[in-house]
Amino acid sequence: MAVVTVPARAPHVLLTVDDEGCARIDGTELFSGGVDDLIARLDAAGPGTAPLHLITPNVDQLVMLERDPLLRDAFRHAELLIPDGSPLVLLGRALGAHRLHRLTGADLLPEVAARAPGRGWRIAMTGGAPGVAEEAARRLRQQYGADVVTVPFPLISGVDDPAGREVVDGLAALRADWVFVCLGSPKQDVWVHRWRSELPPGIYVGAGAAVDFAAGIKRRAPRVMQAVGAEWLFRLAQEPRRLARRYLLRGPLFLGVAARSTLVRLRGRR
Repeated sequence: MAVVTVPARAPHVLLTVDDEGCARIDGTELFSGGVDDLIARLDAAGPGTAPLHLITPNVDQLVMLERDPLLRDAFRHAELLIPDGSPLVLLGRALGAHRLHRLTGADLLPEVAARAPGRGWRIAMTGGAPGVAEEAARRLRQQYGADVVTVPFPLISGVDDPAGREVVDGLAALRADWVFVCLGSPKQDVWVHRWRSELPPGIYVGAGAAVDFAAGIKRRAPRVMQAVGAEWLFRLAQEPRRLARRYLLRGPLFLGVAARSTLVRLRGRR
């Protein structure tokens, strides 16, 4: 009789906070502070000779971590995780990480563009629907005077698709300081992790819909909705067919992550 091997289930995802208030997801630091703190942190690291990978985790990504070993591997090898989702920030603060702030890829792209002229940074964007990255770059150049360039991202069958090398070669020729990879999660972060040994130096950010917002293709929620953690409702109303599964079916599974993380924290305080 053939023996069927059942793969071991991945360990449950936890958000842990130590006694110093440092939060971690699956062992990787969750960055604390605002955009100025982030820039200072990266400046302190000095000019890099290898790619730095920044992931912006949200509720959906945490839920997917237990089901996607490639995404989990990308998380574990990223230099920094920057909290995107409001529920993630609220959970971290409740567990003792009081300096956590939400900083999405859509926030970070214009913030970096605003600083680029004074810092001499070149920004590259790749991903998005045809023509969207080019329009986003045009707008950012016009608004901030930033050096913003684009690299077309081909249609690929998976992150191992050799066509991805076209993007690697394009980025190598441009020598950008910041690279915003806008493919959606988990694809964008898994792709960066897969190719990072061949990517040129730079700060790589999985930025999802940031390119669409920068191009004016999509609208951000009003600031009051962002402040109270209701931006997901605004996005769901805009794209119900695409986002219903993400927000209404996978989203509630985050309650399990929150419950387990809280229990671990309470046990640690005894």
